[in-house]
Amino acid sequence: MILIVYSTEDLAGINIFQRLMETVDWELQDDLKFDGNEVYTYKKNAVLVNINEYHLYFDHVDSSAQGALGDQGFEFNPETVIFLSKHRSASGMKTLTVHPIGNYRSKAEYGGSPEKLVPASPHLMTEALRKLYDNAKKADDPLLEYEVTFEVTHHGPYLETPTFFIEIGSDEITWCDAKAGQVIAKTIMGVIDLAVEDPCKSYPVALGMGGGHYAPRHSEVARNKLIAFGHMIPSYALDAGLPEYMLEHALESTPGVELIYFQRKAFKKQRYRELQAWFEERGYKPIRANDLGER
Repeated sequence: MILIVYSTEDLAGINIFQRLMETVDWELQDDLKFDGNEVYTYKKNAVLVNINEYHLYFDHVDSSAQGALGDQGFEFNPETVIFLSKHRSASGMKTLTVHPIGNYRSKAEYGGSPEKLVPASPHLMTEALRKLYDNAKKADDPLLEYEVTFEVTHHGPYLETPTFFIEIGSDEITWCDAKAGQVIAKTIMGVIDLAVEDPCKSYPVALGMGGGHYAPRHSEVARNKLIAFGHMIPSYALDAGLPEYMLEHALESTPGVELIYFQRKAFKKQRYRELQAWFEERGYKPIRANDLGER
């Protein structure tokens, strides 16, 4: 069961919600409310809720929705949470992004809890990136001007169910772009179908290490290789002196992790060797893209 969440405070989330309603027949549950708003379901696979608070700051939406709907006689146990969201950047670059959430730093400036990561959803999140890329770039009328990419782990809210964000960036024009919303809606419906019987669950799971905020190398590897990414730790977090307990937390918060993928060009040789040894001592295998099978 997937829980899909969007906020009335988020223009991109509203856009994607509207496109979802146009894509397939979601069932309005007349007798259910969450946060005072309507609740929709798709078959027995997904529940869609609307919250009034800006979603980065609505902690524990998973247990809140489960409890509130359970009190109204609707029992469900969300296994994955997907947030529909805008992405904002100073560059104004047009983007369609997917990313896990949490805070590596001792301050939670954009929601969540300091030095707390939310469990990742490696298989569904990585498949979301692949489908998003295919839907945006290989359509009859492709969204060529949009960059389709992972972002590294960042921001809130905090919850305990495996979670990822899917976003439109980076300004009000793109947030309201119906075509971009349609691409994400199509992607989400594909992810919902995969959650029922996912042939990609056999892909090995990796923690991503190094590189910039948009993780272009991780995105390229994910699109072309047999791998599923969980949390991704950028160079700026490592360079700021990320403590070892946060490396351990990233591993613990990436279900099924076996491999460590390093963007090697982002590391000085000595630092790479130190991190490689640290992970190997704990039973995790550092890998290169060439070590992975082709999709």
